[in-house]
Amino acid sequence: MESITGLLNSITAFFTAPSVHGAYDIMNAFNTLVWGPPMVIILLGLGIYFTFRLNFLQKYTWRAMKLSVKKVDSEGMVSSFGSLAVMIGATVGTGSIIGVTTAISEGGPGALFWMVVAGFFNFAIKYCECLVSFKYRVKLPHGEYVGGPMYYLSRVLKLKWLAVIFAVGTLLMGLTAGSALQSNSIADALREGYNLNPWYMGILVALATAVVIIGGVKRIAAYSEWLVPIMGGMYLLLAIVVICMNFAKIPDAIILVLKSAFTGKAVAGGAVGVGILALFKAMIPALSAGVTRAVLATEAGLGSASMAAAAAKTRSATQMAIVSATSVFWAIFICMMTGTVIVLAGDWANPNVYAANLCNSAFKTVPYIGTPILIFSLVIFSFTTIIGWGYYTEKALQFLKGEKLIKYCRILFIILVAVGGGIGTSFTWDFTIADSLMRTAEANNSTRFMWSLVIFTMTMMTVPNIWALWCLRKVIIKNTTKHIKIIVGKVPPPDDYNPR
Repeated sequence: MESITGLLNSITAFFTAPSVHGAYDIMNAFNTLVWGPPMVIILLGLGIYFTFRLNFLQKYTWRAMKLSVKKVDSEGMVSSFGSLAVMIGATVGTGSIIGVTTAISEGGPGALFWMVVAGFFNFAIKYCECLVSFKYRVKLPHGEYVGGPMYYLSRVLKLKWLAVIFAVGTLLMGLTAGSALQSNSIADALREGYNLNPWYMGILVALATAVVIIGGVKRIAAYSEWLVPIMGGMYLLLAIVVICMNFAKIPDAIILVLKSAFTGKAVAGGAVGVGILALFKAMIPALSAGVTRAVLATEAGLGSASMAAAAAKTRSATQMAIVSATSVFWAIFICMMTGTVIVLAGDWANPNVYAANLCNSAFKTVPYIGTPILIFSLVIFSFTTIIGWGYYTEKALQFLKGEKLIKYCRILFIILVAVGGGIGTSFTWDFTIADSLMRTAEANNSTRFMWSLVIFTMTMMTVPNIWALWCLRKVIIKNTTKHIKIIVGKVPPPDDYNPR
């Protein structure tokens, strides 16, 4: 009831005196209402259901990783690894770095615990959506393979109106999370690390984006295949160094994360109420922040990654699905490493430290190389997310019969990347800007606004997709039971085996 009242009050205040801050208050109130207990229960419940019904697919992670690099001669647009690279590039973006910092800032260290828990079960959700996307993919007249929730919603479940909502949500998500938010994170990191003007950084990122996305899915996959391993390796190495430097603090950090997961952010300052109701209320901020960011970090439930799965050169829907699900493992592993570094650094409770500057305050403890590697990794993370979402945005527009508008959509996408770099911050012609508390506050507010906009938009994707997965659960279970053990090499295939 409090959430509904807060939303109504925010709407009234906005129409009384319209402002950017008022728009933020509306989105924040809506997100609190929708992404509170109802959505958390639905997403966790769906992940737990599929995990048990599919006999814990997570145990095949290592076998699936080996399958991802296995060459298969089949119809499709890109290789299995190329498709996986696009997914990881689009998935392991700022959600795995900035998303973790915002989750811990808003929900406390306990949000990290719930991110990992949700990520474990999101593995099964990612598998399911990629399986049905590949199984029901469509070959267009010019030979391109396309798929995703909009296709299995409209063609299999005959829910065209829900498919349109999902496609519009994907379009909006690409023009917010996939473009402006990523550019905003890059510019914020470069401003924090080197005092570079975020407006100019947005323009540079936009130019680099234009070179890649105009080349289509094959160029996107080619860039992702070599960028993804580089960015992941360097970032993880830096995180390990920071953790080793703070090795003695690890036991206390683990206790803090576990206590905060069940007693709330205020655990750092004392006890939080008594009784089941008080305990549940205290858990909500960490639980909500953790599950929400887990969806953003893994894209499991969003359905976006299933569009890349549909373009893969693979004979089997089950094989592509289990390979695709490994992207969840990498995303959550990076989230866990990031969160551990943030908690060990101890600045998460400082209200003046948020997003990129919270990351930098933790990683700069490594002399000389900490900030440069963090900035480089964040730039690459965000850039691969931008080019991945550029592809998803075009597929959504293509489904909406807007092929003729794709080139204009690319131009709009690139413009939003440029604008996203400096949105919410004061413009100046100087290439470098002086560091100040006011500029830091501006950057923090712009980041909060962008994240609220993204969570607001992703509701349009998540709700139709999880409903479709529930409706197709019998197909998913039957297909998995028949093929999974053969695909991962647990049992030999029969002589007349057809992997489709």
